[in-house]
Amino acid sequence: MYIYAFIFTKVNRKQKSLSIIKVKTSLMRKIYDVVIVGCGMAGALAALTALKEDLTVCIVERKQKKYIGKKICGELMPQETLGWLRNEFGISVDYYPLKGLTICTASEHKADDPSMLRIDEPLCTIDRLQFGQVLVQELLNRGVDMHNSTVRSPVQDTCVRGVQTEDSRIYGTVTIDCSGVFSVLRRKTITVPPKTQLFGVAYKEDVVLEEPLKKVYATLIFDKKEIPTGYLWCFPKSEYTMNVGVGRLGQGTSSLKKVLARSLEKHSFTVKKRHHAGYGVLPLRAPLPSAVYPGLLVCGDAACQINPLTGEGIAPALVSGYHAGRVAALAVKTNDISVRGMWQYNCESAKQHGVLFGPFSLMRDFLISLSDDEFTFLRKYVIKNEDLTHMESHWSFFTLKRAILLLLNSWRNPVLLYRLYRVLMKMIKVRELYEDYPGTPDEFPQWYRQLTSLLWAQQR
Repeated sequence: MYIYAFIFTKVNRKQKSLSIIKVKTSLMRKIYDVVIVGCGMAGALAALTALKEDLTVCIVERKQKKYIGKKICGELMPQETLGWLRNEFGISVDYYPLKGLTICTASEHKADDPSMLRIDEPLCTIDRLQFGQVLVQELLNRGVDMHNSTVRSPVQDTCVRGVQTEDSRIYGTVTIDCSGVFSVLRRKTITVPPKTQLFGVAYKEDVVLEEPLKKVYATLIFDKKEIPTGYLWCFPKSEYTMNVGVGRLGQGTSSLKKVLARSLEKHSFTVKKRHHAGYGVLPLRAPLPSAVYPGLLVCGDAACQINPLTGEGIAPALVSGYHAGRVAALAVKTNDISVRGMWQYNCESAKQHGVLFGPFSLMRDFLISLSDDEFTFLRKYVIKNEDLTHMESHWSFFTLKRAILLLLNSWRNPVLLYRLYRVLMKMIKVRELYEDYPGTPDEFPQWYRQLTSLLWAQQR
């Protein structure tokens, strides 16, 4: 139904007609409660969450439906996240269970050294394309509007009011940016100091093996000779299949495929077939300090919500999309799309991602700085499996008793021990800072200055 407003003024018939047409046109413009850019993990969960709150939702996705979910990815995630997705939304996907993650040098991996560092947390690998297709079909079943186009810019005045695509304008009360590492919306709204930008490049393949795998852990392999600023990964996907890849800091992909080929030749398994190969880029800095702008929330890779130590981003994207959907629903219902009105999203992001990924960015830089001998030394004499297992939940392993044991075990290399000590102390400070994330935008500038001095001062 359209409402017509007749304006009775001293105008001629032609002018009166034009006035009526203008009012009718403006009222015909559809305004969604939520517009989401990108139908990846973050975008899909933001939409599912908003739909549960009975909001109208439009997803703008540049890929055709059959390609949604096709992405260069390690495909590794915690089993716990899939359980949460099943309980919260009734959505299930196929997965291959793993007991946890091992971290080692190339020589240790080749020898299958049983003393490799190990994190015992139930993980799994999924088929990224299949996962994406399950989510998009669920969205369509629940009533989302899909618009296949590329976003060129935000529609904004004092706040973001939707997006401009190649062929149209799509309006929304709240816009959620889930468009990935090279987000147009983020670049045009949220200022990120250039010195803090840090990207990784990766090449991956799915390999089918001649013999069945005996691996029950995902593995990260540090090989300083082949990849000075990165690592290789081997993530089993089935009894005969692995997702394997190589990633590093910086730009340029020319040598990554050759590095992976040489690394695979060093191991005992025989590759029968390769498929699903490709290159990717991912953000490896700490999460955006603030991912809120008037009328806009930023999620997933666009907000650098990715583990900078392992590159794992599926679970963080799902969680951040969920929180963005909830905050957007509250903003719509209270008619408050200001930064203050949506600040809770920043608080949730700090609690879910900042407390881990901020410190992990420092640990990543430290591990990359080590030689193979230094890495092996730390593994044998300093860092224990329980240290890595408990690091995500608490940091109490660094007690006085633990410090004394470290000193006794590490007298052979006091310089390396001191470097580790400095990194751990800084990691603890960063974690504490995220745990004390400001509850309002007014307190943010001072907090941000403290974070900058800890994470990025040395890069200036």
